[in-house]
Amino acid sequence: MNISGLIPYILTTFAIGGVALAQTSPLSAPDLSPPEPAATASGPRRLTVRVSVADPEDLKVSEGDRLELGQLIADRGRERRRLEVQQAQLQLSLQQLETSQVTAPAPPASAPAIANPTYLEQQAAIDRAKATVDMAEMAIANKQQEIDYLAALPNLDPLVLEHERSKLAELQRQHTAAVREYQLAVGRKSTAEYEHSVRMANTAATRNQSVLSYQQQWAQYEQRLRDRDYQLSQTQLRLNEVDYAIETLAVVRSAYAGRVRRVRWMGQEPDGSLRVELTLLIRESTPDGATLPEQFDDLPSDAD
Repeated sequence: MNISGLIPYILTTFAIGGVALAQTSPLSAPDLSPPEPAATASGPRRLTVRVSVADPEDLKVSEGDRLELGQLIADRGRERRRLEVQQAQLQLSLQQLETSQVTAPAPPASAPAIANPTYLEQQAAIDRAKATVDMAEMAIANKQQEIDYLAALPNLDPLVLEHERSKLAELQRQHTAAVREYQLAVGRKSTAEYEHSVRMANTAATRNQSVLSYQQQWAQYEQRLRDRDYQLSQTQLRLNEVDYAIETLAVVRSAYAGRVRRVRWMGQEPDGSLRVELTLLIRESTPDGATLPEQFDDLPSDAD
């Protein structure tokens, strides 16, 4: 190469020293394609890179390290691993919520209808007892007429009249028993009607209790559905936040080949991250694409 053509190139190179460039990229692969020759034929000699890390271990270079184009400078690996653990836990929780089943309560079973009784048996017993009472009353009336007739006869043996009166007394006792049986038959029917009314009332109360219990269970079922939907939305929202945090974690790569001249820790950000400033001395190319020797590595930087 003609030395007279090289001198203007070297002068131009030193004149633009100190230009700073910081490259940050997400987790996706950075653009490592070489610069266009027209733009980088006399690129900057000194490159200042400012990065933020969560831990000193996130800085992957130190003073004196040689760098290649696209080489990793900083990666918040510990923060990424922590977020990836959260991501896996949230994905598992989301899957469990999506597959969980909330069972709807079964409606109350319909109670069998209670047929209205006809009370035929009770009514038949009442009719029989009433007929017995009527027959006993007729027998008593006939016997009383017979005794009255006999009492009016002259010269009637008193023993005959006494005998007939004893028969009348027996008929009266039978009448009394028939009346008692009639009253019992009427009482049995009243008891059957009362028991039927009690069964109807109990059935209605049981049905009302079942309906009320079903309504409460349905309200609880709907509340569980709302709780699950809320947990799903909150878990998905948190997962989206973690996914975004992982995607936006800066991965800093060198835009040029060169050497790390200086590493300076600048302080701490309000969010707790650490600010680092790197000064890089880069290898430059001549207009014909040849790489200049690194004779300037020991030249003082602006910070010296």
